[in-house]
Amino acid sequence: MRAIFRSFAVLFLALALSPFLAAQVALTEADLRVVQGGPREKDFERMLPDYLQRLAADATGKRRARLEAIHSEADFRSWQESNRKNFLDLIGGLPEARTPLNARAVGEVAREGYVVRKLIYDSLPEYYVTANLYVPTTGAGPFPAVLAPCGHSSNGKAYEVYQHLFIGLAKRGYVVLAYDPVGQGERTQYWDFINHRKLLGGPDNEHAMAGLQEMLMGQNLARYFIWDGIRGLDYLTGLPEVDAARIGVTGNSGGGTLTTYISMLDPRVKAASIVTFISSLPKKIEARSLDAEADPEQDIPGLLAAGIDHTEFVGMIAPRPVQIGAATRDFFPIEGTRATFAELQALYLKLGVPERIKMVEFDHRHMYSQPLREATYAWFDRWLKGQQGEAQEPSIVTEKDETLECSPTGQVITSLGGKRLCDFNRAEAEQLLQRLATRRDQPAFREGLAARIRERLALPLEAPAPKAEAIGKKQIGDIAIETLLLETEPGIVVPTRVIHRKDSFGRLPAVIYLRDRLGERDRLALYASLARAGKLIVVADVRGFGETWSPRSVRETSADYFDPRDGVDADFAYGANFLGKPLLGMRVWDALNVAAYARSRADVDPKRIALAARGWSAPVALFAAALDPSVQALAVEGMPACFGALAMAEIYEQPAEVFLPGALREFDLEDVFSLFAPRRCLLLNPQDALTRKMTREEAQQSVKGVHAPFAAVQGPASFQVVVRPLESETLQALENWLDTL
Repeated sequence: MRAIFRSFAVLFLALALSPFLAAQVALTEADLRVVQGGPREKDFERMLPDYLQRLAADATGKRRARLEAIHSEADFRSWQESNRKNFLDLIGGLPEARTPLNARAVGEVAREGYVVRKLIYDSLPEYYVTANLYVPTTGAGPFPAVLAPCGHSSNGKAYEVYQHLFIGLAKRGYVVLAYDPVGQGERTQYWDFINHRKLLGGPDNEHAMAGLQEMLMGQNLARYFIWDGIRGLDYLTGLPEVDAARIGVTGNSGGGTLTTYISMLDPRVKAASIVTFISSLPKKIEARSLDAEADPEQDIPGLLAAGIDHTEFVGMIAPRPVQIGAATRDFFPIEGTRATFAELQALYLKLGVPERIKMVEFDHRHMYSQPLREATYAWFDRWLKGQQGEAQEPSIVTEKDETLECSPTGQVITSLGGKRLCDFNRAEAEQLLQRLATRRDQPAFREGLAARIRERLALPLEAPAPKAEAIGKKQIGDIAIETLLLETEPGIVVPTRVIHRKDSFGRLPAVIYLRDRLGERDRLALYASLARAGKLIVVADVRGFGETWSPRSVRETSADYFDPRDGVDADFAYGANFLGKPLLGMRVWDALNVAAYARSRADVDPKRIALAARGWSAPVALFAAALDPSVQALAVEGMPACFGALAMAEIYEQPAEVFLPGALREFDLEDVFSLFAPRRCLLLNPQDALTRKMTREEAQQSVKGVHAPFAAVQGPASFQVVVRPLESETLQALENWLDTL
């Protein structure tokens, strides 16, 4: 009897405590899976890259229609000048004044058949360019000349392969001006003055560091690269040894980029040999998932949207002679090179000069190989000397780096000082911020702000109308979880989880939480706690994050997938920029659709919706909440507080997607925060440019202009900036804020 009594007592106690025990069941990562680990997981591995390629294909169709509409000389000139104007607009134009070059000869190296003069010139005041001038010492001048911008070599003009090209041309009777592009050779821009070494890894990283800031300000780093070359032509064409009517340009990779840009913008160039650069932007976007590096001076926002691809680049040089040199195993896809060449053949045929366009290709990887160099010699012989035939490179002895250096220490930054790219960026940012400060005082500024933000984000004009596909339901203790896919536009879905207490009823306040990147820092306990407090939680992965990242698209690189400037996510940001549709804007559109879905649910109170996010998703949440009046509360954590600080910083570590092209010409992040007034907003643990958590004083100072708009319409408590040192304290502050919804 006692045993039976004890059994009933245990059963009664278990039943009595079952709600309490169930409430203690913790959520796990597996509970939030929508498609991960299931048969449909692979459907999403290429969702984002395939979407970008579809957009690129659409843009290419429109671009080709413009190209095929050329039927006369007038059509061609109109097409060419329109492309040139659009290109200059996209890069922010070129400097208007040719300031004094102040060219200095600082040394000379005599060799058999040629002499190397070591030069420094100012392409802009106190902006020093280091160069080597190769002058033939046999034959009679004036000689034809070649400007030779270098590809992405760390030692710039001293790179051994490039020396072979320069010396090979000099021995054939050409004056050659080879110079260090910015961030290469003697022109390192980011220097560790304590340890006396380069601060960043290499040219690509230097270019990305400065170039993303340029994008934010509505300019492009290419303008400085191009100007260095144009000023090099100014120097070259003024030499008595040079025949200014016979000028060529050649370079490979990044030097091929510059060869293209300089030739299409400066009519003094009579012939060009563009090596291992020309391909097509759709193929380049596709190759982002394989092997190609990204450089902002090559990846100019809005190019494809403006109808400009590599065909248009070379078309701006036409009808002047252009040879395209290619490598079949290049990371600039050979398929794109061949397709572009076919379009150019048709164009040059229309112009009546089919012999002036040529392509040579060799079976090797990305390099300016000897066969490609010899093809360049023959091309220039034909068009600058009037001589046809094959060319063979002679035996060449190259120099050590220090022999060719123009500065005493081998670096301009430690020898001459002067200005750097970050100095120009800072000055430009200060002007833009001052202009913004003036405009904020005008009533029209706030009235049109939402429209300008939508335009910069390239958001669709129609209202969000997501399509929901139910995937499954489950119960974890006292918590119910629905999993679904939201289609936000054709080909794009957002994995979504709806979490609430299983016995909830009526219309609940909703908290939308955007997961950060792979969701590796999920707030599982927060979701459960809010649900148990009577909230409905919507946890979503905007495109490219969470379950829609593209693991099979990782290219061969040592960089982390989410490396801020070199990762695959950054590549997607560059590709989206080509199309005039920033990745940040695409993700904001997803967030707006998630909010629209939440409003549509019968169990959600549409007047009590909050949006929360941290890390890379936080700017997405900020923009979405500012543009969606149904969102009544916002909590963003661990994000930069203003664009201006990013533009003026010497170095930073914020991700490429946050550098919204042209944003600082229209607004800063403080204006986006202000647009959320009078609704409640929490900025939690804002970061500086290096992603360091700000101090309380720094945090308040960073958004000092935001408090007034909130205070004017509701009260200072409606906008709060909170800094907490510990994760537990941060989580508590966030939960307290959301719990008042």
